[in-house]
Amino acid sequence: MTRHALLIGLLVLMSQAALSAARAAPLAPDDDQAATGQDIVIRDASIQLLRPERRIAAGYFTIENRGKSVHLLAGVSSTACHNLFAHHTEQESTSDTATLFSHLALPAETTLVFPPGGYHLICTGYDDSLHPGQQITITFHFMGGATRNVPFTVQPPANTEETTP
Repeated sequence: MTRHALLIGLLVLMSQAALSAARAAPLAPDDDQAATGQDIVIRDASIQLLRPERRIAAGYFTIENRGKSVHLLAGVSSTACHNLFAHHTEQESTSDTATLFSHLALPAETTLVFPPGGYHLICTGYDDSLHPGQQITITFHFMGGATRNVPFTVQPPANTEETTP
C-alpha cells in the first residue's frame, strides 16, 4: 500500500472516529462550536484551472483544528462556482466522496491536507472571476453556524504539452 493510500485511509478513519465521538457526546453550540472561529485555520488555499474549456477547477487547502474540541465542517460554497464538491483523483467518484466536505469531522489538534492527487474540491461551471492571479472566496460552513471566508488564489492550468529532448 502506498504512503498516499495510507494517509487517505487514516484521514477517513480519523474523520469517522471523530464523527462517532461527536455523535456520542453532542456538541453544545454555545460552548464547543462557539470556538470554531478561534480554533480553525485554513491556509495554503489555491484553485487550479483544470479544464478551462469545460469550466472545471480544483481547489487545494490545508485545514487545522488547533482547539481541544471536535469541530464539524457542514459544507463549502462559493458564488464563483455553480457546483462545489469533493473529489479524489485516484478513486471512483460517488455520492459519498462528493459530499465529504458537508459532514467532515475535524478532530481536536489535527491538521488535514487536501492536495493535488488526493481529496480536494472541484469547482464546476465557474464564472468569469476565475483567472490566473485572481482570488475567489470559498466559504466553509461549520456546525453551530460559524463560517470562514477563505481566499483561494487562482492558478493557471498545468502545462500538459509534451516536450521533446
